[in-house]
Amino acid sequence: MDLQLTLNGQPLQLDCDPGESLMSALRRSGAWSVKHGCETGECGACSAVLDGKLVPTCILLAAQADGKSVVTLESLNPDHGLHPIQQAFAETGAVQCGYCTPAMILATQQLLAGEPNPSEAQAREALSHVLCRCTGYVKPVEAVLRAAAMLRGEAVPPIDSSGSMPAESLFGWWVKPGDIPSPESGGSLLTQQRVIAFPTVDTKAELAVVGHPETKVDAAKLVKGKPVFADDIDLPGLLHAALLTSPHAHARIRSIDTARARALPGVHAVLTHKDVPRVLYASGGQTWPNPKPWDQVSLDSKVRHVGDRVAVVAAESPEIANEALKLIDVDYEILPPVFDPREAMNPGAPVIHDEPDAVDIADARRNISVTLHTNLGDVEQGLAESDRVFERTYSVHQVQQASIEPHGVVTYWDDDDRLVIRTSTQVPFHVRRMVAPLLGLPVKRIRVIKPRIGGGFGGKQEMLIEDLCAHLTLATGHPVRFEYNREQEFTSARSRHPQTLAYRAGIMNDGTLHALDLHIVENTGAYGTHGLTVCSVSGLRGLATYRCEHLRFNAEVVYTNLPTPGAFRGYGAPQALFALESLMEEIAVEMGFEPVDFRMKNAVRVGDPIAITAALGEGDSGGVAQIVQSCGLPQCVEQGAAAIGWDRRTDPD
Repeated sequence: MDLQLTLNGQPLQLDCDPGESLMSALRRSGAWSVKHGCETGECGACSAVLDGKLVPTCILLAAQADGKSVVTLESLNPDHGLHPIQQAFAETGAVQCGYCTPAMILATQQLLAGEPNPSEAQAREALSHVLCRCTGYVKPVEAVLRAAAMLRGEAVPPIDSSGSMPAESLFGWWVKPGDIPSPESGGSLLTQQRVIAFPTVDTKAELAVVGHPETKVDAAKLVKGKPVFADDIDLPGLLHAALLTSPHAHARIRSIDTARARALPGVHAVLTHKDVPRVLYASGGQTWPNPKPWDQVSLDSKVRHVGDRVAVVAAESPEIANEALKLIDVDYEILPPVFDPREAMNPGAPVIHDEPDAVDIADARRNISVTLHTNLGDVEQGLAESDRVFERTYSVHQVQQASIEPHGVVTYWDDDDRLVIRTSTQVPFHVRRMVAPLLGLPVKRIRVIKPRIGGGFGGKQEMLIEDLCAHLTLATGHPVRFEYNREQEFTSARSRHPQTLAYRAGIMNDGTLHALDLHIVENTGAYGTHGLTVCSVSGLRGLATYRCEHLRFNAEVVYTNLPTPGAFRGYGAPQALFALESLMEEIAVEMGFEPVDFRMKNAVRVGDPIAITAALGEGDSGGVAQIVQSCGLPQCVEQGAAAIGWDRRTDPD
């Protein structure tokens, strides 16, 4: 169907499918500032101004804009320099990943058009329609108020650098091998010679950027909405991919018939487990060799969670690709699922990985992906010697990273006969190495391009859909675009690992932490990616913050029929530190210790050896204990206590 509208003041004729969204049509027309985030009108990343009103274009049909005026961020872009609103966002540091920035700037323009001198509350309300995962809105609100002042013709002050520190003070001590005395508790763990000195810091004016506000190097591109993200590209002959996922938590595919889907006009390829090589891999973006287990293949005859891969389609439009999915006939043998990791380890529980070729699963019959065991000192003796023993269990649930930019990939052959993978990944070199054997290509024939990422938070430290998109390009010879929708981000992407952490702590009457025993059961979902290393970090962070003579760590990383977790900011540390600090607080309260003093009495200090690092460095053993060379815990506690008025917590007023 033909549409006539005005885009940024210029007449535009569009040929659209009846079901095409306005967001899609605008992006096809070169309005790259309009971003795909949710397809439900909730995140606001796709915002544009339709006949004077800011609207989410992902839930509007292109046909609804027929005869109307549409304005996008591109309308603000001057031939040279930046619009004052763009300048304010760049100067204040309101731009982090930049994916939601165009929508925020449009929202600001709409606000200031009607209210040239807004209050902070009005600025917050205007921005509230645009979800931002990065900034916390502090800097964007500052940018709105600064832009308002600039548009009123007022002089604006330089960006405040209060609280910044001289460059010299930002560098800690550096330590050469030196004479570190053995600690009083724990015995002689490590002896070295050390010499302590201050580094020389170059404080030339043109280099003195550390500790001072600096404009992001690519801020201008981001505030102009330039095509800097993975999906901001159009190629001749581009096909669109869609993924058929499992509606069942645990099932075997008895048969799959793709004939009707292949016959649909506009469909170029339909791939199932019958069409791609069975090559085992682990999808986590980690250093070679990828930590065990290797329990994934591109497409399998068994599905292990709702959202697991079944088939993938490439077609001439997203609408055709999604229609083709409905024409794929799958006969499932539904298997009993298990969702609780403790139940999954019981005899007789459904076996999730019964395939004979998976590599390095610790105990597949009990659904145990990995086990971890570390012992320093004698925990049972330490607990027996302690005046008080505390036993506590804590649980941390599954959390999704919720990046505003979904996972997106475009694959194509370049002029040098290399397969190019343009992807929103945090680990381009790992993706290149991992995808090569799945495709049967040498690494040198693969080029991975990592453009700007619209939020990652660890969730894109993974090879998620790059292999499927590449398989489609190999099958069709065409460039292929593949992007998760928001539902798939929750069912098929990654999240934080749920854990149950059981502590036993032995405490002396004077408040000395004498023994600490930690047992973690980690839910790794359907596949083991990142399970080993996340759990290793949990053990390390759960046992290394405080001095303790006797330490023990045991863990099971367990398969269930839930979506697979992966990397997430903190990478196992938040789970452990939540449990550890809850434990320390409960001990302090029950034994009558002042909570801060109790923590500081036991906290590690500069010069302390952290013996457990020898065993829990990325899951390996046989390493060397690390020495604490810099520790800001006392200063952090002192400043935090002052900021919240900790010394006045018992005042009646």
